[in-house]
Amino acid sequence: MPARRLLLINKFYHDRGPAGGVGRYLVQEEADLRARGWEVIPFAMAEKEALPSRWDRHFVKARDYSAPRWGRDALGDAINLIWNREAAANLDRLIRESRPDVAHIHNIYHHLSPSILPVLARHRIPVAMTLHDLRLLCPAIHMLRGEEVCERCRDGRLHNAILGKCVKESRAASLLAAVETFHQRQRRLYEETVNIFLCPSDFFRRKFAEWGYPAEKLIHLPNFVDLDFWNPATVPTAPEQDAYLYFGRISREKGLRTLLEAQSLWEKEYQAGNIPQKPLKLLIAGTGPCEGNLKAKVAQLELQSVEILGGLEIADLRSALGRARFSVLPSICYENGPMAALESLAAGIPLMGTDMGGIPEMIQDQVTGIIASGLRAEDLLAGLLRAVELGPAARKESRVWAEQNASRPGHMERLVGILEDLA
Repeated sequence: MPARRLLLINKFYHDRGPAGGVGRYLVQEEADLRARGWEVIPFAMAEKEALPSRWDRHFVKARDYSAPRWGRDALGDAINLIWNREAAANLDRLIRESRPDVAHIHNIYHHLSPSILPVLARHRIPVAMTLHDLRLLCPAIHMLRGEEVCERCRDGRLHNAILGKCVKESRAASLLAAVETFHQRQRRLYEETVNIFLCPSDFFRRKFAEWGYPAEKLIHLPNFVDLDFWNPATVPTAPEQDAYLYFGRISREKGLRTLLEAQSLWEKEYQAGNIPQKPLKLLIAGTGPCEGNLKAKVAQLELQSVEILGGLEIADLRSALGRARFSVLPSICYENGPMAALESLAAGIPLMGTDMGGIPEMIQDQVTGIIASGLRAEDLLAGLLRAVELGPAARKESRVWAEQNASRPGHMERLVGILEDLA
């Protein structure tokens, strides 16, 4: 029997920089499928970071939508964001040449656009798509307005994104994103082309169903973590675990401003004698658009127990994990299946997280971590104080949970079964 051929589609074909966790997943998926005898045919943007491929002559011109801009090329970029004719034409040629059996789509919006979906339908290629975020529902991706959860755009009320300047705090960028979302929803491009939507959290499965996506097409397939790479044996335990750790993207939706306020409250209440537990040092590792605001907030609150580490290499991140009693995920948005949470648990580090999106699905309260009861600074502080009380058993249970619920072979076995059924 000839090898199955998978068309693997994502705007990035690498795991560097902005490719983030989706890029890491993509690279691992390709490696595992090739090991199982599949032939993988990538389709992505033609970037200098893109991995080499015999198919890369079909890749699409790279465009940067990271910031609003004006000028002669801006109109062309805006049109391509909504409907990229080059992507559709290139994919058509790639399919005619490669004859794939099935397609797996990751993130295609903006850079590839839904223009490729009718091409897949025309060639009768069955499609699975992983829903990594809420972009198909929310023009601003995170369902946030300011620092509060927002679902005002439900049932097509996309003008709310424009009124709230939800995308990059720009009315023009918000208008463009709203038009993009209106276009794909009005034509039901994803709902009618994609056979199966894979949801890393059960919360996302339920949320997409609430917003009108066919429930029978939504499958909960949790993310995985490399259990060999993220392992208690690879984390050098510090003589004194005097800290807790946030590691990940430094951005508004991660709730770091409130976490700093909780840390400030901890310092003040300890100094006043109202809390007997001396504040653990808060370590913050990562990069992102809010780094400057984060440092300014630390200075404003005159925090003495915060250390901003910046972006870390893996060895340094493991050292930081070795100092941590637990890790923290104070998100104020609907999280999906965040990789930082899985990496922490696999390394045997318990997790304190907010009750947002898929986070509670990854924490057994008082066993592998703590679920904070709210999003205020006082709520986070209460969660932090509960997390301090976790004993050594929580570290063992964290690792056990990761082994039972987030193994790479188990995930790939389910994925391959889904793709084979489609093919």
